[in-house]
Amino acid sequence: MTDAETEHETHSPLDALLGAAPRRVTRHWLSLLVLALAGLGALTFFVRFVMGEDSPYYSAPVERGNLIPLVSERGQVRGSGEVTVTAVLPGRIIWVSGKSDGEVEKGEVLAKLDAGAMASAVEIDRSRVTAAQAMLDAAQVSAQDTGSRLARFESVWKRSGGRAPALNEIERARADAHRADLSVAAARAEAQAAKLQLKEHQQLAAGAEVRAPISGILATRHVQPGQTVGEHQPLFTIAAGLAPLTTEVPLSNQQANPIKAGTLAQVRLDAMPDTPQSATLTLLRVSPPPQTAPPHAVFTIERPDPKVRPGMAATVEIQLPERRNVLLVPDAALVFEPIVGQKRRRARIYVLERGDPRRVYVTVGGSDGKRTEVFANDLEPGDRAIIGWRDAANGAERTGR
Repeated sequence: MTDAETEHETHSPLDALLGAAPRRVTRHWLSLLVLALAGLGALTFFVRFVMGEDSPYYSAPVERGNLIPLVSERGQVRGSGEVTVTAVLPGRIIWVSGKSDGEVEKGEVLAKLDAGAMASAVEIDRSRVTAAQAMLDAAQVSAQDTGSRLARFESVWKRSGGRAPALNEIERARADAHRADLSVAAARAEAQAAKLQLKEHQQLAAGAEVRAPISGILATRHVQPGQTVGEHQPLFTIAAGLAPLTTEVPLSNQQANPIKAGTLAQVRLDAMPDTPQSATLTLLRVSPPPQTAPPHAVFTIERPDPKVRPGMAATVEIQLPERRNVLLVPDAALVFEPIVGQKRRRARIYVLERGDPRRVYVTVGGSDGKRTEVFANDLEPGDRAIIGWRDAANGAERTGR
């Protein structure tokens, strides 16, 4: 008889019930228990992986760290010595040069306006000039006639020693001559005014052809054919040269405060979004008090790409000084709103508290496009800021929509 058989025989069912079973049986049951627990854990992980978390919200942690804020503003590339060409007279654009950029020569026709009304005014002015000249000629003939008559009367009166003609006749002749001279002066003034008005309208009619005042590069075309424009309305912007190329963007007073000369920026052109241009702040324009206009920052593009031309639309990304040890939340947290359609009067985020959203009002600082600095009394690093619904359809149902 073997030892195994002896051990089996010496342990009755009662011994097994009282815990006197062999150790290998105990190990067997322990192994089964461990396997069961492992299977349950794997099943729980699988269900969690497939079905997602129980919370209906996506969330991200509130962090404390460093941030390099970025300011993004829209602008336009400008060349040196820019000149704005304006409309000399109101009217409708009937033709525009096909050039949207490129070089133009001084005197080159860039656009034409409908000058029908002005042409009619010029013809009317010519008729007025003719009529005024005729009146001047008539007044001069009358003045010459009355002058000759007065001269004869004066000669006879002197030879007769003042006896003839009668004194009242001489006075009448003198008055007639004076009135004739006044008529000549009035007619001459009327003729001069008519000529000046004709000249002015002729110049305006000539302005129906919009010409380049300088040679340079056509930076911006502000009008299209068929568009009605007013007097002095901008039509074109021409840059005298390419160097230096600059971009000017408006800033808020808060944004302008930390910006100093030498601040770096990236200029992303709409036509070349994958080729950012490095730029440096060279001028900060601040209007005098009461500062009704926002400050403007002028950035000079360093070593611009040869394809860059004045007039190109661009987005300027400005790097502000680094902020250290600040409270940061994802940008998505600042736009999440559990109640769809509710108006926001103050900046706020929502954090998870025992699975439910808790509203926290914040003061917003700078942003790098992904994270934003915030200030709040009841917000701590590690809090879970809600950034969206896990199921947008269920989220809409929860909000009653």
